[in-house]
Amino acid sequence: MRREGAGEVAVLIGTRPEAVKLMPVVRALEEAGAPPAVYVTGQHRELLAPILADLALVPAEDLGVMQPNQALGDLSARLLVAVQELLRRRRPGTLVVQGDTTSAAMGALAAFYEDVRVAHVEAGLRTGNRRNPFPEEMNRRLVACVADLHFAPTARARDNLLSENVPAATVHLVGNTVVDALFHARDRLLPGLAPDPVTEPLLRSPRALVLVTAHRRESFGPDLLAIAAGLKRLAEAFAGRVEIVYPVHLNPSVDPVMRAALAGVAGVHLTPPLPYLRFLQLLLRARLVITDSGGVQEEASALGIPFLCARRASERLEAVEAGVGEMVAPEADALFSAAAGLLGDEAAHARRARPTKAFGDGHAAERIARVLLGMRG
Repeated sequence: MRREGAGEVAVLIGTRPEAVKLMPVVRALEEAGAPPAVYVTGQHRELLAPILADLALVPAEDLGVMQPNQALGDLSARLLVAVQELLRRRRPGTLVVQGDTTSAAMGALAAFYEDVRVAHVEAGLRTGNRRNPFPEEMNRRLVACVADLHFAPTARARDNLLSENVPAATVHLVGNTVVDALFHARDRLLPGLAPDPVTEPLLRSPRALVLVTAHRRESFGPDLLAIAAGLKRLAEAFAGRVEIVYPVHLNPSVDPVMRAALAGVAGVHLTPPLPYLRFLQLLLRARLVITDSGGVQEEASALGIPFLCARRASERLEAVEAGVGEMVAPEADALFSAAAGLLGDEAAHARRARPTKAFGDGHAAERIARVLLGMRG
């Protein structure tokens, strides 16, 4: 039988957000004298490589599962087989997975099959709708079924797990590691970053900067087109007063669609996906954020940057309750109205522009490391 906690701690990373949110865990384990092995699935290879370089994460293994236009079932099967084979070779005592990606779900399932302890970072997020976000809601529910340790970022996430009869002794309220990563990058990495020709003109512009991300699978089709229509209307209404910056995801259901809708619109800047540190530079400069990304909501909340969540359901309502964020359906009129209100009303913007600790205090990874290593306190 497996001895709980025995052996090496390994960290599985599949996507860019996983790298951001697991980097602090890797560093905290290193500082505690137990450097983990970092395994990369390659689920988002083109997006992942720059951030691994930014954060100085060196993988011990790269599974290289990425294929063009991959279907979820095909990706899931490749991940399950590849991670299972890796675990058989490496035999870590614990596999740390993060969030709700297909890499996290299949990695956790493979670890369960191989009797490797599973630790889930950012556990307990729920919308209550199995298909929104898709497939993330079901991925995180699956991980909850097989995980041995559940690291909840908020009290609501903890309570979700307890309501699902997850043993209380396995649930740890720690905060969200995205705040750890954000503060580390802002305070230690960005000050020494050389200027970049793509972002520098935008950072120096006197106009208000609106930062946009929109790429979620459940938004493919009409919702993405509606977001584009709202952005176009915003650019026209605030011509000469705003710079709308949209790093466009490389997914073939996103990039050609958004470029066809927005290319050439004055005041709209469509960039390739930006390295993590370059994106943070823009975020820190932003007057308003329009996003369907969970991590960007968390970052904006910690910094006190008002944001609109362009989704029909959210598992991060803490930011809305704190007043920084607002839920806005991905509909052109609703999006335009909410954005115009914040850009045109100084008092309304000031009420929202207040940093919150809803997602943590920047020390989540230290708490996680202590639990993983069986340390007291």
